[in-house]
Amino acid sequence: MKALRTADPLAVIAAHRRLLYWGLLFSLGLHLIVVAWYFRPIEQAAEEVVIHLEWQDLDTPLLIPPPQLRREFAFQKQVIPEGTPIISVQRDQMATVVGGFSSGLGTQLDQAAAGRRWSRTGSGRDLVADMDAQGLGLGVVGVPHFEAVAMTSLKEPERRIDMQAEFLDLDAIDTGKYRGMVIQDPADKRNIQGFVYLGLAWGSILKPSRQRSIAQLVRAINQYTRIEAQVIDQMFIDSQDLFKAPFVYITTRSAFELTEHEIDNLGQYLRNGGFLVADNDRPELEYGPAEASLRDMFKQALGRDARFVPIPNEHPLYHVFFDFDDGPPPGGEELAGGHFRSSVYYLEGIFLGDRLVAVYSDQGYGAFWERESENEPHLKLGVNMVVFALTQKGSIAQQQIDFYNEVR
Repeated sequence: MKALRTADPLAVIAAHRRLLYWGLLFSLGLHLIVVAWYFRPIEQAAEEVVIHLEWQDLDTPLLIPPPQLRREFAFQKQVIPEGTPIISVQRDQMATVVGGFSSGLGTQLDQAAAGRRWSRTGSGRDLVADMDAQGLGLGVVGVPHFEAVAMTSLKEPERRIDMQAEFLDLDAIDTGKYRGMVIQDPADKRNIQGFVYLGLAWGSILKPSRQRSIAQLVRAINQYTRIEAQVIDQMFIDSQDLFKAPFVYITTRSAFELTEHEIDNLGQYLRNGGFLVADNDRPELEYGPAEASLRDMFKQALGRDARFVPIPNEHPLYHVFFDFDDGPPPGGEELAGGHFRSSVYYLEGIFLGDRLVAVYSDQGYGAFWERESENEPHLKLGVNMVVFALTQKGSIAQQQIDFYNEVR
């Protein structure tokens, strides 16, 4: 005890430090052993997941076994022996089976028919039925006799399809996909209804004159008919929307040219059911620039088929809605006193087969359509032009009706 008490304090501190250092080294070594042991399974697992793939060509082809039925196939229908009476579940009615097949008679008959007997004879094609107060009793059903009957089509050219009989709703069809459809009563041409969108035709160089003419024509259609007409802003000749339009109106007072694409588009439009009215806005000039450009436009679009012929007064164009027995109303240059002068008193048309595809007007009707008065005959003729374009056989509007009916 005396020796410890007299020990050097620095030596004691140094001894304690050595013990501390040894303890830290021991703790560090122990931790290293634990960490090494912890990571040892991961390294072994990584070695165990190595997979070696070997490819070998087999001569045995792949065979798919045919499907096997788990249960026996059986028809739900069963053959009923001849002469077996069949009793209806809903009502006490019976029918005799002929030839192994049953004839179900489920029509509810009037009680006033009780006590009557119907029969039809003719070489084994008899039909005999006895009626009592309970309805149809025992009956002998024979083989029906068929006769050939001549049927008349509802789609004859002179009697266009009555869409009301087909239960078509034009308001539901008017979704923007079509530019015009109408219903016309074959027995009454004034009984017509539907919709149409009209606009002036524009080209890259062609700038239409009388830009208010279409708006006035639309007003006349809404006034005189039950067709709901609306104005569209512009109609470009080189656009695919041209093929939706059943009626196209071109009016100009100056020379113009169409591009090659516009010419091709216009030719396809006319050949595929389109209808075009070309109106010369300078009829007072004898073969002026506007007339020359309009006629040349048709020749480029239709080639040799562009033959201008006068439209006779009995043509449906003059009678499809209003009647113009004396031909089209006069147009031309306005003179003093409200009189009008025109160099020609007829309209010219271009026909492809029996279909009128274009009308050339040397009357300047656009100037009359823009007026607020003294233009009633000219507007009525414009109404006829639109109605004719919508109802002519083979027109775009009629093709759309036929296509809609087929799809429906």
